[in-house]
Amino acid sequence: MINRIKDGFEIYIDDLLLLRHSLDKPCLFIGEKALNIEMTNGEFDFQDETHFEPVKSFKIKDNIIDLNDFKIEVISNQEGQLSLKFINLNQPFRLNINSHLEERIFGMGEHFTDLNLKGNIVRNWVEEHITRKQIYHKIIRRMFKLKPKRWPFKDYKTYFVAPTFVSSQNYFCHVDTYGYAIFDFSKNDEHQISLYSKVNQIDFVKKPSLLELSGALSHHIGKLPKLPDWIYDGMIFSIQGGTEIINRKLNKLIDYDAKINGVWSQDWCGELYTFFGKQVYWNWEVDHLLYPNLKDQISKWHKKGIHFLAYINPYLNANGDMYKEALALDYLVKNADGTPFLTKATSFLFGIVDLTHKDAYTWFKNIIKTNYIDLGIMGWMADFGEYLPVKCKLHSGTAEELHNHWPDLWAKLNREVLEESNLLSSALFFNRAGYKDNSRYTTCIWNGDQHVDFTDDFGMASALRAMLSLSFSGIGFSHSDIGGYTTVPFIKRSKELYIRWLEMNTFTPIMRSHEGNKPWKNVQFDHDDQVLRLTSFFTNIHYMLKPYFLAVENEYQASGYPMIRPLMFHFDYFTDKAFMLGKDLIVFPVLSKGKRKISIHMPEGTWIHLFSGIEFSQGTHMIQVPFGSPAVFYRKESEFSNIFLEISNYIPK
Repeated sequence: MINRIKDGFEIYIDDLLLLRHSLDKPCLFIGEKALNIEMTNGEFDFQDETHFEPVKSFKIKDNIIDLNDFKIEVISNQEGQLSLKFINLNQPFRLNINSHLEERIFGMGEHFTDLNLKGNIVRNWVEEHITRKQIYHKIIRRMFKLKPKRWPFKDYKTYFVAPTFVSSQNYFCHVDTYGYAIFDFSKNDEHQISLYSKVNQIDFVKKPSLLELSGALSHHIGKLPKLPDWIYDGMIFSIQGGTEIINRKLNKLIDYDAKINGVWSQDWCGELYTFFGKQVYWNWEVDHLLYPNLKDQISKWHKKGIHFLAYINPYLNANGDMYKEALALDYLVKNADGTPFLTKATSFLFGIVDLTHKDAYTWFKNIIKTNYIDLGIMGWMADFGEYLPVKCKLHSGTAEELHNHWPDLWAKLNREVLEESNLLSSALFFNRAGYKDNSRYTTCIWNGDQHVDFTDDFGMASALRAMLSLSFSGIGFSHSDIGGYTTVPFIKRSKELYIRWLEMNTFTPIMRSHEGNKPWKNVQFDHDDQVLRLTSFFTNIHYMLKPYFLAVENEYQASGYPMIRPLMFHFDYFTDKAFMLGKDLIVFPVLSKGKRKISIHMPEGTWIHLFSGIEFSQGTHMIQVPFGSPAVFYRKESEFSNIFLEISNYIPK
């Protein structure tokens, strides 16, 4: 495990050199922490002057490296895992891992702009993925009909970060830390990991292939549970405005023979209009004016196979009754002076429920059980979790150490509600924010708030890249809002964007729409006859894919292979413009405006275009992609060919 060299040592996993430490080229460093983190309305600013010095003095005995102030125990097992266990490490630490120019790096949670992280520096910090500055710049450029600005990678953020990267050399590195860290992949010959808080262990696992490695990573971090069976019975439709509007729109969908497995109503607890658009009133109980007799109505929908889904987050509107109750019970995150910490998302103030307070945690769980479960709600968006400031007072622990863990605590709370209500197999929640333990608690990830456009960094393409990034990070499945969410001046959802996003998400496990923050600006599923027909058409395809979805999901549960896969898991082919569903379907979404044909590169094998029945072999092909006929292919030798052929026969030629 530890090979001694002149003035130092080397550590290998199999025949791959991971670490080489010597006096002239050290890989271990110790630092003095000088880090300041400030949050304003959910946006973080970092001032880091931490200085690291190389470790010059050490002793090696058996499998232990003694560095005077702390020790590193090197542990290996027969499963291809090598671990560095840190003993008495109480200060910042830097580790340089061996690399080379051609290596690709993936994972690190969810990233929207770069799938291959080689050449970039990743900040290990959960935060809102877009800043006000970026939105304002985009609006101004649209106003003057300029191309969107591409920001440096360091200016892009993410709701879901993970201290785990995957190398194209078929190994992953998982760091067991909750604190702030920097993963620097910008150098040709080394990966530089700077850890500012307590680290318990760093695990390396190597496998013969990226597919097998993905399975090992899923088992290592924990797998998501099986989705409810009804998820594959069609599409969850986002409809707001009250029961009357919902019933009217559902009846129209039924007239068009759409497969409807659920209706998702964010505003079930009330609506709030701000400069940003239509938002939810963050007071987690039914709005009886908008949704009279909701429990009875949910029961009627359920008898038709239509499940009702709602919305929640761990915050409370400062004008709501629940905020006042939490304040009286002393259940809120506080400022240093003991007053409740209040911040803004858009124009209204809200408080944060203190999830480290045992009684507050139980209180919030009981709110969901009473106001959601007892009502018959079978799913909800468990939004946010990333807004915890560093300089606040918690009932237990420090905010800096718990900031990244906070969204996982939030997911854990929601998971316990389902388990304690015996609903884990029949209901679900989906969250956008997460950290290293999230897969142990969540039932599904959604990719957050994309813009309602085709832009590469914040629009439809970013949702595809986010799914692939999460798959590399060991997350079994994720999904995005069909049509995106964020609607701002000069940016609104077009008919074309809705259709292209609908086509893409048909081939993801969860098919769900979103009206956006300004529904009246955006094309919705009932925009016109063509959109309604295409919506119905693709919900039926999603429904017909159910046996294949279930088989791929079973493979994930058994082997850990993600349902949504990069092509690299099966072929020597890197792309962030396509994905696989299992091993037998390849999807090349149309990611640009105005395209009616696209150039694609097929990997080895014989593939059949699902929508025309035409066979394609390995190589580059120009594919016609009119609305309703995306570039989706199935493997000719697939054991599920009968399912794909049935779908192909359903498609009008």
